[in-house]
Amino acid sequence: MTATPRYLLLSAALAAVLSVAAPALAQDADTDAEIVATASVPASRLADRYADLAGSTEAATTLVTQLREGGDFVVTEEVTTTTTNADGTTTTTTSLVDRTVVNPNGAMGYGEVNITLAMAQALVDGGVYADLQSALTGATTTVTNPDGTTTTTVEGGVLAMRADGMGWGQIAKELGYNLGSLVSASNNGGKSNAVARTERAAAKAVKPERVAKAERPVRPEKVDRPQRPERPERPQKPERGP
Repeated sequence: MTATPRYLLLSAALAAVLSVAAPALAQDADTDAEIVATASVPASRLADRYADLAGSTEAATTLVTQLREGGDFVVTEEVTTTTTNADGTTTTTTSLVDRTVVNPNGAMGYGEVNITLAMAQALVDGGVYADLQSALTGATTTVTNPDGTTTTTVEGGVLAMRADGMGWGQIAKELGYNLGSLVSASNNGGKSNAVARTERAAAKAVKPERVAKAERPVRPEKVDRPQRPERPERPQKPERGP
């Protein structure tokens, strides 16, 4: 069978598209790998960094380990309960509750764990998601259909998006963030590189005033030594007789 010019043109166009897309995908993968390497820090630093997000340093340590291993993980949430008393008054109590969450993604390196929690931190702080679990695995929405049945959907979630095959840069872009900026802010204690550099420069510029060098005390003038009194002449000895 001989290919017609039309099919030849389509094949050439498809090949051109693939040749452009392949380098772009490879470049994105290389960028992700570089940023992941930059984000890779020891587990102890990650635990300290995300203690507030997880609820405590101990909870953050456990969370980092569980994300690193790829198994189900535990999140600690603050739950507020209001009960009505017999006299009609209400009592509100707040307690910490541990929830086990199914991990949709596999094992990750420490750099990927850092990126995951940095994104989750930004989502929770920005009010995009109500809690850590939703930021990681997606927000669950239940809608009642006209026939009385319900439909539950899960949207977003850093780990869920990663499990769907999205790259870290793609996930950050989808959520409205810049991956490099998120990582740099995480490594600088939540501040961007520009802010961190400005603070370091300001701290360096403020130097303590140099203490004036104390003047050397004036050396007292040399006291003239008193003149030595003249020795009296030695009396002559009388001459001896013969």
